[in-house]
Amino acid sequence: MIALKQGGSRKRRTRLRLFSLTLLLCSIVVLNLPIYPSLVIRESASNHLVWSSRITAEQTFGLRWTHSIHRSAIEEFYRIEDEHIILSEMSFHDYGIGMENDLAPGEKLVVQDGLFRILHMNRSFPALHLFTGQVRANHTLLFAGTDIPLSSIVTPGTAIAIQVEKRSIFREIGGY
Repeated sequence: MIALKQGGSRKRRTRLRLFSLTLLLCSIVVLNLPIYPSLVIRESASNHLVWSSRITAEQTFGLRWTHSIHRSAIEEFYRIEDEHIILSEMSFHDYGIGMENDLAPGEKLVVQDGLFRILHMNRSFPALHLFTGQVRANHTLLFAGTDIPLSSIVTPGTAIAIQVEKRSIFREIGGY
């Protein structure tokens, strides 16, 4: 009789352990599913995440920097579509060396409020790769109404990649 009771108890314990293990494995899988679209900045050399923020469909952001020759502000505006970064508009004060001089079909160059603006751009990039300025560029991310100097995120002169990634709950919590 005692042997029968122990056999039933062992089966219950085994079932409980299997259920717990299954629940744990399912939780790990679910928490690692990439579900949150995020705009991320990574150091190119190490692929180390230095900045991340969740985004929504059709979210926009911009980059501003000072041109090394003209020493005037350049602003580029981007939108996000299906994990691609789309350059949609550019504005600058001086037209000359190093500035965009060819318009793609559908793009329009206008002069407005003393600025040259290229409108209706639709140039797609899987990622933006750049070296943060060391002297005067002062690269700044314009995101969600906030100006974020890239020198506050990485050392000036660092190669970075700005891209869209789907991130999991674990990655959001852990920052990798």
